[in-house]
Amino acid sequence: MEQSHLVSARKFRPQSFEEIVGQRHIVRTLCNALDKKRIAHAYLFSGTRGVGKTTTARILAKALNCSSGPTSTPCQKCDNCVEITKGSSLDVMEIDGASNTGVDNIRDLKENVMFTPAKSLYKIYIIDEVHQISKAAFNALLKTLEEPPAHVIFIFATTELNKVPDTILSRCQRFEYKSISLNDIVTQLKMIAKKDGVTATFGAIDIIARRARGSMRDAQSMFDQAAAYGGGEVSDSDVKLILGLVDRSTLFGVMDAIEADDRAKLLEFIESVIFAGSDPRLFLEDMAGTIRNIMMASIRPASLSDFEPEEKERLIKWAGSFDYDELQRFFDVIISTIERIKYSSQPELALEMGILRLTEKRGLRKIDDIISEVNQTQLSLERKGITPSQAEIIDRPQAQAREPANSPAQTQPEAPKIDSNIEPAPAPIQQAASGARPDDLLGVFKNLRSQFMGIFEHASVQLKNETVVIIVGDMRSREELEDAENRQLLETAAENALGRKVRVVVEYHDGEKKKSAKNGSEQVRQKEQTIKKQVMETPIIQSAMDIFSGEVTSFKIIK
Repeated sequence: MEQSHLVSARKFRPQSFEEIVGQRHIVRTLCNALDKKRIAHAYLFSGTRGVGKTTTARILAKALNCSSGPTSTPCQKCDNCVEITKGSSLDVMEIDGASNTGVDNIRDLKENVMFTPAKSLYKIYIIDEVHQISKAAFNALLKTLEEPPAHVIFIFATTELNKVPDTILSRCQRFEYKSISLNDIVTQLKMIAKKDGVTATFGAIDIIARRARGSMRDAQSMFDQAAAYGGGEVSDSDVKLILGLVDRSTLFGVMDAIEADDRAKLLEFIESVIFAGSDPRLFLEDMAGTIRNIMMASIRPASLSDFEPEEKERLIKWAGSFDYDELQRFFDVIISTIERIKYSSQPELALEMGILRLTEKRGLRKIDDIISEVNQTQLSLERKGITPSQAEIIDRPQAQAREPANSPAQTQPEAPKIDSNIEPAPAPIQQAASGARPDDLLGVFKNLRSQFMGIFEHASVQLKNETVVIIVGDMRSREELEDAENRQLLETAAENALGRKVRVVVEYHDGEKKKSAKNGSEQVRQKEQTIKKQVMETPIIQSAMDIFSGEVTSFKIIK
């Protein structure tokens, strides 16, 4: 029977630590541990898909059970190495965590670990996607994982480390795999193309490597698909067609339309992308990459080595047309559109609306430029010896009429300092809704008890919504009225007089302090009016109002 075809991911799977690509930090640690015989009883490999977790686990199993091991360089020839490579070793068991999630599966495993290896030094359990094991199953495994028999070694692999309980993590040596670099993937694909006799352009390999996003297995799968489509030849156009990508000329055409603010042309490009069957998300990801390249053209042009001279010139031109804030806004709009497409039943419409948003707010002046212009005006005035008053202008949503700039300034004496302990002046007296006035309440309160007669002779009453405020001039009267029994009596009398439920509050106001506060407040108000007039006459303020066509609505003195 003729041997079936092996895909590249299996055919070129690393069989030794030296062949593992892009994970030198892990390879070095494991090799040193094997050479020094510092072997742990449990290992945990975590990382994204296709970066070598299960491959490393199998190589580690060979290194541990090789007839000349434990060693960092398994011979690949002994029975144990050959059986592990074929996946037929009785002492190396690979378990799918997604299919063996229950407590019963873990109980079977715990029973099996007690048996010694059939023909090897260690009995090795490789559990892939271990994060899918249930919480109860994890708990059942804890004791065995903490103190396993001397002949047992566990190797766990997971793509979601955050789902593995901390109690498991603390019992394992953890190795975190990195995404494989673009250069490593390109080098590996070139090697595969050479050994398989496939003709592949550099552009096609580069596209596949970038689309793999750090996963070697994904890159190998896409390469096999492209090679099958091209009959042994892999070209740029074939790869773009297979992966649903758009040509770079389309991406650049979209940027030209955005620069020209030509929405009709922009829609034509989007329609061509949709009719070509391209994936909207992949197109937007390529657009985000183009925005990034434009930004790099202004920051680090040397990083654009992958582009043709004409393409590099266009990127540099756009870097001059779009400022940093615009490019950042473009990027944010594209990312938000990608997220919206994920949950949209009509991704094509979401794509159109998202791309059209890139033409919004173009041509508006930046607030930083306006502020800079005002600052330059102020500097110019200061050089001429004109100094603005020390006042802070505050914008309000509702403008008021501006006072005439030619009104004469008045000089007022310095306002005295106001005591911070001064009580605020009482609010205007409010008449009750039922017709009862505060003066009527005074008469009611006087007749409640004999000792109230003297208190309310020198007291006043105010109504504030649902509150009756009794103002007295000495603390002794306040303390007596705030007695729980007296307060209840006052509230009952007030409710009967007003015809609604109210609350009684007793306040103490000193007459002299109130008078002082009133006089001080008037002087402060007059000083503020004087300063306001001076501010209105300042040339810098007049210039600012002319620039913005605005008005000064209020101000605050800087203390």
